[in-house]
Order: sequence, then C-alpha cells, then structure tokens
Amino acid sequence: MGFIKKIKEKWNSWYYHDLDDGIEENEQDWESEKEEVTVELPKEEQFFLDSDQRTVFILESLGQMAEAEKRGEQYQDEYDAVTALLMDMEEIDGLPADIKGMIVEQAQKVVMLEDERRKLYPKTSRLSEQAVKRLERLEAEIPDGIRKMQEAEDYRRLIKQDLRKLSADKKSCIYQKHECASTLVNTRGIAMISVVTMIMCMIFLLILQFSFEMDVRIGYIIAGGVGAVALTFLYLRHMEAGTEAKKAQKKLNKLITLQNTVKIRYINNTNLLSYLYMKFGVEDSSELEKLWDVFVEETGARLKDEKLREDLEYYYDKLAATLRQYRIKDPDIWTHQCQALIDRREMVEVRHALIARRQKLREQIEYNNNIVKSSKLKIEKVKERYPQFTKEIDQLVNQYRPR
Repeated sequence: MGFIKKIKEKWNSWYYHDLDDGIEENEQDWESEKEEVTVELPKEEQFFLDSDQRTVFILESLGQMAEAEKRGEQYQDEYDAVTALLMDMEEIDGLPADIKGMIVEQAQKVVMLEDERRKLYPKTSRLSEQAVKRLERLEAEIPDGIRKMQEAEDYRRLIKQDLRKLSADKKSCIYQKHECASTLVNTRGIAMISVVTMIMCMIFLLILQFSFEMDVRIGYIIAGGVGAVALTFLYLRHMEAGTEAKKAQKKLNKLITLQNTVKIRYINNTNLLSYLYMKFGVEDSSELEKLWDVFVEETGARLKDEKLREDLEYYYDKLAATLRQYRIKDPDIWTHQCQALIDRREMVEVRHALIARRQKLREQIEYNNNIVKSSKLKIEKVKERYPQFTKEIDQLVNQYRPR
C-alpha cells in the first residue's frame, strides 16, 4: 500500500501540474464525443521511457477505468429497475379483464383514501407542535379556563366602569368642597366689611347729631336694620356653607374608601387574569377560545387521518399482494402509481417516460463501457509497444485492481 501511495502522490504532482499549464490545449467537448473506442498514445518516445511518466499514464488509465466501471454499475442498476417496471407494465396489460378490474378497484380505493388525506392535511397543520402539546397537557382544564377567563374579563370591565364613576364623583366632591371653602372665606370677609361700614355710619350719624344738632333717629334705624339684615344673611350663608363643606368631606372620605376597595378588587382581578393568560399562553379569552376550537377540530381531523392511514396501509398491502400474485416484480412501486393502473392514458405516459429514461441510461452505460475498453486498450498498446515494461505494468494493474 505504501508503494501505491507514493505512486499516486507522483501522479497528483505531475498530472495536476500539467493540467494547470495546458488546460486550454486539452479542452474537449464531452457531449459530442464519439461512441467508437479510440485510443491515442503520446507520440514522444521519451514519454514512456520515463518511469514516473509511464507510471502516471498507467494509473490515469486505471483510474478512468475504475470510475467508468463504478458509474456503469450504477447506471446498470437503474437500467435494470426501469426495465423491470416496463416488464411489469407488460404483465399488467396481459392480465385477464376480471383480474384487471379487481386491481383497478383496489387502486381506486387507494386514490380515494389519498385524496381524503390530502383534503384533511390543511386541518391538521394549523397549530404548531408546541401549541398542540400545551393544549393537550391542559385539555381537561381549558373549557373551565375559558369560562373563568371570560368571567374575570367581564368583571374587570365592570370594575373599570365603577372606577371611572367613582373618579368622577370624587372630582365633583372636591370641587364642591372648594366652593364651600370659598363661600366661607367670602361670607367672613363680607361680614367684616359690613360691621366696619355700620360702625362708620354710626360715627357719621353721631357727628351729625351732636355737632350739627340734626335729628338722625331715622338714620340709626335704617343703618341698624340694614346691618342686622346683612349680618343675619351672611351668618346663615356661612353656616350653610360650613354644613355643605362637612357633608362634602364626609362624602369624599367615603368615596376614597370605596375607591380603594374597588382598586384592590381590580388588582386581584388583574393578577388572576395575568396568571390565566400565562398558564394558557394567550393574550385574552377570545384567543384561547379560537385555539381550543381549532384544537378540537384538528384533533378530530388527526383521528380521522389516523384511521385513513390505517385503511391506506391495508389497501397498499392488499394491492401489493394482488400484484405480487400475478408475477409483478416490484408491486410496492405500483401502490404509489395507482393513477396509472386506473387510467390507461396515464399508463401510456408513464411507459413513454420510462422508455426515454431507459434510452438515456443505455447511452450512459455504453459511454462508460467505451471508456473502460479505451483504458484497457491504452494499457495493452503500451505493453505491446514496450514489452520490456510488461511485468511492471501488470504489477501496477494487479496492485491497483486486485483480482
């Protein structure tokens, strides 16, 4: 093996070096290469007298031969498979009418089941595998979870309405309280002004009475009366504003307490919904309800698909057994070509496609066989031209291609 490895290293060093230097000189049109086996050896005498170049030439020929044989075997296997299919077609065409009718009936059943499965496919692939696993794990809790979620969401809407109403009432009470406070300040100020004004009127009347000896009794009566009426009105208004302010404060305190209670309910409700959303992996109850509806429908479709698959496997086996009974070599292929068994036009199209494939494969096989023959002839010609190297060449051939 070490000897072969060294030879191959020489081959790689020489061959790829020359390939880089003369790639333009050695271009070939492989598509138009003739099928005839043509052998062309280097004309230079010194080429084969050089041990390294001679070894590289033989290894190159052996490599071409090995690659062509490998490809040829692959094409031959494919060719045999295509030929077997064509022979199966001949066997099927030659079956009695009653046997053909039975095969067509079984094939129609297979096609019908496959069509039903294709129709079910969109219904079995709307949810991701992760979503299906989560819903399967919580399957028993989901209906009750949807109900609880909807109740909590309805309750949250009511709480929000209550909070909005309480907020409006609270603002109204605060405004009323401010108005009462303003009234208290105003009545107190007006009362002070009224007292000062009444005192000044009395002083003025006293001056008129004692300095000018005027009769001001009516002035006293009017000033006292007006002052008394004004102070009485201001007092009553002040007391009323004070009472209203106390009522507004009490109502505000009550609203604040009620608002705090409603806020606590809102927080508890929000926490409950957050937990339910996280548990079921959704944003709201409508999303969970939609997922549940799809899951229920998809579960039913999956069960139906499982039943269809079992029926399909049964008819696959039945059709394959029937075909095998009547000397069909590869019946399993025909279980997936049922339309060709049913429709003669489809069978003709399949036959034409197989014939074209076989022709192409035959060309490839012949091409690779020609390469093998060409490589063998090149080695034989070298041995004929230089018999002194025959033993060495045979040794290379035996080491590269062990018998």
